[in-house]
Amino acid sequence: MIDEELHAVGREISAIAQRDPNRPAIVTSNGETITYGELESSVDALAAAFVAHGLEPGDVVAVLSTNRPEWMISYEAALRAGLTLLPVNWHLETDDVQYVLTDSGARALIAESVFAHQARSAPDAITLRISIGDSIEGFLPWVDSLTSSPAPAPVRQRGTQMIYTSGTTGRPKGVRHSPQPSAAAAAAGKAMVGMFDMNGDNGDSMLCTAPLYHSGPSRICLEWPLGAGVTVVVTSRFEPFQVLELIDRYSITHAFFVPTMFNRMLAVPERESFDISSLRFVLHGAGPCTVATKQAMFDWFGPVIHEMYAASEGPGTWITPQEWLAHPGSVGRIDPSRLCIRRDDRSPAHTDEVGTVWFFSATAFRYHGDDAKTQATYDESGQWYTVGDRGHIDSDGYLYLAGRTAECIISGGVNIYPARIDEALATAPGVLDGAAFGLPDEEFGEIVAAAIVLPSGVDPEKAIESTIAFCKEQLGSQQTPKRIFVVDQLPRSDAGKLYRSRLVQQFTEM
Repeated sequence: MIDEELHAVGREISAIAQRDPNRPAIVTSNGETITYGELESSVDALAAAFVAHGLEPGDVVAVLSTNRPEWMISYEAALRAGLTLLPVNWHLETDDVQYVLTDSGARALIAESVFAHQARSAPDAITLRISIGDSIEGFLPWVDSLTSSPAPAPVRQRGTQMIYTSGTTGRPKGVRHSPQPSAAAAAAGKAMVGMFDMNGDNGDSMLCTAPLYHSGPSRICLEWPLGAGVTVVVTSRFEPFQVLELIDRYSITHAFFVPTMFNRMLAVPERESFDISSLRFVLHGAGPCTVATKQAMFDWFGPVIHEMYAASEGPGTWITPQEWLAHPGSVGRIDPSRLCIRRDDRSPAHTDEVGTVWFFSATAFRYHGDDAKTQATYDESGQWYTVGDRGHIDSDGYLYLAGRTAECIISGGVNIYPARIDEALATAPGVLDGAAFGLPDEEFGEIVAAAIVLPSGVDPEKAIESTIAFCKEQLGSQQTPKRIFVVDQLPRSDAGKLYRSRLVQQFTEM
């Protein structure tokens, strides 16, 4: 196939490897380099292995790994084999990992050895198990997986992703999009590359520091740049000093950050000593960013920061540096045919009136295994949906968010829903009642907080310490409350419904 035909069927990496096999595709923070020729060979070998092990189009391949080249190869191989790639949040505890793998119906699991404990609990339905790094008992070593099939991968319709996002029940819910025809997916990727002003032939590079288990970074930092021949510089975790050093060392042109990362970089004492002048396109999203933080980043980076407002369910708005500077605090100008604000009765809201944000469903999605939640998310037309965010649109057509969903806490760009934390608080030793909620935080956007009710005569400080320890054991550090308040009673209705917003208001004002 010639270069143009490869692009048309969504095999952009093949086209680049054909033209320039020695071009750097992936560079790790320790200097390891994988060329486009090497990347193409590994992707094709793994895609062939998926097919040889009986995986059919649409089957789910789960990846439980930190950011590393094998993650990227797995992603591209799953798309090439027509499969559904399921990135697993490695912050999850073992039972949640097992739940996600079981609920998704995953047929294959690729796991990094540092997560061996979670990986070994995978359900029996997973017939192909591959280990990254050190060995895991019962798993095929990564190197062997690349030589396990002598036949090349057949040409299939391009695969897709399924992202698990927590629901109000506390258990993660899989957001599953319908696969796009390969040519349409390739065209969409090309359009985004144009918007990003990315061109690998000019030596552009993308810095990938955000966890790839989020839907945004996997496309923004991986799929689209690699498809454009851009070199991706990847770090396993975000470390602000290291990130600034990498921008300086590799003259990074493009980067994606979340607001928490902005705050951490701004706090680096030596930050002005790094040369960041090569940056010409920085994108941020995944959570609210304060006007003060973003203005400080503009003062430092210059007018190169774009913002995207979206969700796992679909795209939302975009705002350029020039637009934001003219409309500070906005997340972008809306297209009325794609986004609107409605009152609680679903009638159209007026200009500057706060209501619920509704999106037009350009690409159908469903919550895996939860038809009721899918139906509740859409309106009567079946074309408009909401994830519960609140906001208003000004007279110039710019959207301002008043807050995320009533339940959702967005901490460091991660969506955390309090229902699961409530369950842990309710079972914590010595706690009579408890509820989690979000509080504003300069660094993380929001932090998880909680209010608990204790029996009379209990030492509150000791109770708070023991409750935090219990939550860490049950939930992991990400969902554990960072602040706990002791109250006489929680604000509930006679029917027992919790008024969580009252807790937010009470303790925000303290």
